[in-house]
Amino acid sequence: MIQRQNHIETFQMKWIFLALVLILRNQLLQAESPVKLILDTDMSGDADDAGTLAMLHTLMDLDECDLLAIVTNRKDLTNASAAAVDAINTYYGRPDIPIGTDKAGPTALKRASEYTSALRDHFPNDIGPDDQAPDALAVYRKTLKSQPDQSVVICSVGAFSNLATLCREDLALVKTKVRHLIVMGGQIPPKKTPEVNIASHIQAARYVAASWPGKIYWQGFRVGHPVMTGNKLKQTPKSNPVRSAYELRHFGARFAINGGQPSYDQAAAYFAVRGFLPELWKEQKGGRVLIDKNGFCSYKKDPKAKHILVTRSCPPARLAKLIEALMIAPPKAAEER
Repeated sequence: MIQRQNHIETFQMKWIFLALVLILRNQLLQAESPVKLILDTDMSGDADDAGTLAMLHTLMDLDECDLLAIVTNRKDLTNASAAAVDAINTYYGRPDIPIGTDKAGPTALKRASEYTSALRDHFPNDIGPDDQAPDALAVYRKTLKSQPDQSVVICSVGAFSNLATLCREDLALVKTKVRHLIVMGGQIPPKKTPEVNIASHIQAARYVAASWPGKIYWQGFRVGHPVMTGNKLKQTPKSNPVRSAYELRHFGARFAINGGQPSYDQAAAYFAVRGFLPELWKEQKGGRVLIDKNGFCSYKKDPKAKHILVTRSCPPARLAKLIEALMIAPPKAAEER
């Protein structure tokens, strides 16, 4: 009887060990596989949105990222945000990445971009005007439904309008398909005025902060503000639409390419693909981001919440060097031609 019991226990231990091995193997494979990413960007204001897309294309060339789709989240008065995205995708040899646009647009801070119409008019693209492009929600739905459960990372680097609509309309889809959300937005402790991505659509930002069902990593304004990139785009060809975006977008009294501009969005997207690295980042857990009716953010203790604050643990110059090297790398598609 004792021998039989020992045999059963040994058999059970073997199965437990095998199960643990399989779990670790799956985790390792997941960690080594490209990050499945959807970029939600306000491709119209600062040139860091263009720089972010350049960086992500290089990470795709390195097999670290699989950029599934791109949606724009701030209705630009030039009606050319999608065309700018398409021009950059085409330059990097990926003209068929799905693109969706936010037709209603945020409730505040509407503007005419300094660079999107130029990218539309002077670089190859074929998506057409924003108001005739596929809808952002439709692109989200189609993309998420086609992916394995808990496999997709969303990186938001603009207004929260698309995210709020997705959360309202398809909460079950978000719960099933999204691994986590990375947000560039807000600032804790707050600035004297609400951070732009929050202020663009305060109601949407509040809804996402309160209702998003999964884990959210928050990067505030100060993470990327001193991380200056873009100056080295001068080393890239004139045929590079990202270079053009930095040549046309002002940063203060000068153009962004003459000295660079803050890397708000690149910092968030870099974290989205390469994850937590203690030499670059710090994380604060165990709380929830709250956004008041005026758009100011705070972080309150809440053991049940899934909000994680991400800040830099490295000097700005170190992160800038890593980001800019990816921004200026030549497209793999060009090397193969």
